[in-house]
Amino acid sequence: MGKLVGAPAPEPATTLREGRRETGGRLLAEGARAVLANVPAAACLGLLLAAWQVIVTTLKISDFILPAPLEILKVTVRFFPQLMKHTWTTTSEILLGFAIGNVVAVIMAVFIVNSRFVERALYPLIIASQTIPKVAVAPLFLIWFGSGLTPKVVITAIVCFFPTVVNTVQGLRATDEHAIDLLRLVAASRRQIFVKLQFPSALPYFFAGLKISIALAVIGAIIGEWVGANSGLGYLIMYSTQTLRTDLMFAALLVVSVLGVVLYLVAVLFERLFSWRASSAPIGGL
Repeated sequence: MGKLVGAPAPEPATTLREGRRETGGRLLAEGARAVLANVPAAACLGLLLAAWQVIVTTLKISDFILPAPLEILKVTVRFFPQLMKHTWTTTSEILLGFAIGNVVAVIMAVFIVNSRFVERALYPLIIASQTIPKVAVAPLFLIWFGSGLTPKVVITAIVCFFPTVVNTVQGLRATDEHAIDLLRLVAASRRQIFVKLQFPSALPYFFAGLKISIALAVIGAIIGEWVGANSGLGYLIMYSTQTLRTDLMFAALLVVSVLGVVLYLVAVLFERLFSWRASSAPIGGL
């Protein structure tokens, strides 16, 4: 019999180029879909700003009452270096408080899920703590921790804590009991069950709480800067209000909004990254 001759194997360089082309095409398609999905929101925002500009110009409303969008843009450009300086201060407080609050929230959620005593002792207190207005306790934190970075970080951590702990508890309890029993049959330890099954299964709930807490973190940092601060976007908002610089106040609010959106998008990016890794990770090899 003659030899069977197969088709020649593709060149590695050709395969690499095709893979890059497919990846590039997929990224372009996803980017186009994202742009198209945000067209309605951008159109509504544009109409709102246009109406705002027309109303202020037509009625000749004073800038210290309601500045026009174009005036706010001019002030933002004029004070851009100062705004970035205050933004860095606020961002530092947000990231520190966000990290501390969420780490404590995950640890507390694990204790609550694994101990009925901890749940009955602490869960009602956690819920009750959220009924206290953070603006009311901000001066108290100023007395306890001084006027530095600490009181702002503490307030930010507190507002981040609740949504993450509640969602993580819900996610850990939503794990399939049959899957847990199956892992116990192969002699998996509690730590292995948690790392390989429970926490990956709870990731959608965890990131849902994370996205809420990152938005609240911005609010918490701003509230913390309203009392006893000399820098930060919250301080700048209060200073602008007291000096009737409404245009500067709106510029600071604009930066706060952009900062909040950027941090939220970063949380969404991490959600997609870690959710993909969790879904592609093997369960075996315990």
